[in-house]
Amino acid sequence: MKAVSIFVLVLACLCLFAEAQLTFTSSWGGKRGAVAATMSCRSDETINAIYKLIQNEAERLLLCPQKP
Repeated sequence: MKAVSIFVLVLACLCLFAEAQLTFTSSWGGKRGAVAATMSCRSDETINAIYKLIQNEAERLLLCPQKP
């Protein structure tokens, strides 16, 4: 049991020092790269759809009962 606790402690310490970054670019190979290359980066329809989605979610959260 003591060995497992030490192992978990060492693993937790290693996780504190681990850092990673994942970046996808338009040249990234795969399905997403091909789709991103054909889509426009900005369009009024897309911005309006995102705005409407955020607004709908905000309204839905306001309707939820609040916990004291």
